[in-house]
Amino acid sequence: MNVVINKSSIGNEEYILQENDKTILKVRYRKDLHTARVETVNEQRILIIENEGLLRIRLAIKNEYGVVIGQMTFDNWSDSHGVVQIENIRYRFTVNSKSSPELFIYKDTSRNLIYQCNLSFGPGNESQLKEQASAFIISIAWYLHLKAIEEKKPELAV
Repeated sequence: MNVVINKSSIGNEEYILQENDKTILKVRYRKDLHTARVETVNEQRILIIENEGLLRIRLAIKNEYGVVIGQMTFDNWSDSHGVVQIENIRYRFTVNSKSSPELFIYKDTSRNLIYQCNLSFGPGNESQLKEQASAFIISIAWYLHLKAIEEKKPELAV
């Protein structure tokens, strides 16, 4: 079971993604700087998340050097589903916020489910999904992008 744990302090949000009780992704989001520090087992990155939308929310995703590597948009009049695009790969996401919130990530279309996890937000956090969970959804898409790249790498001969 994939579970997301949310810990928050003043100005910081921390998300931990666990698979089978093993931490595979840590995200620390700083609201004041609009940065997410993303850590996996093999890699650490800083993602800069800037709102560039005018009439709808469009978040630009930049690496630590300021180079745009993707974007996130929410579907019209929705705060629970949209698209994350990282290096020309599209991931659709849906947050089902019933009694136990779940995040579903699809590749390209909503018929190709590639990832699912349970979310455990603190009280009152569901209404602030766009602001707080955006960094985490972007980070999971980035993590899935890294996994796809690793799977495509040819094995090196020993």
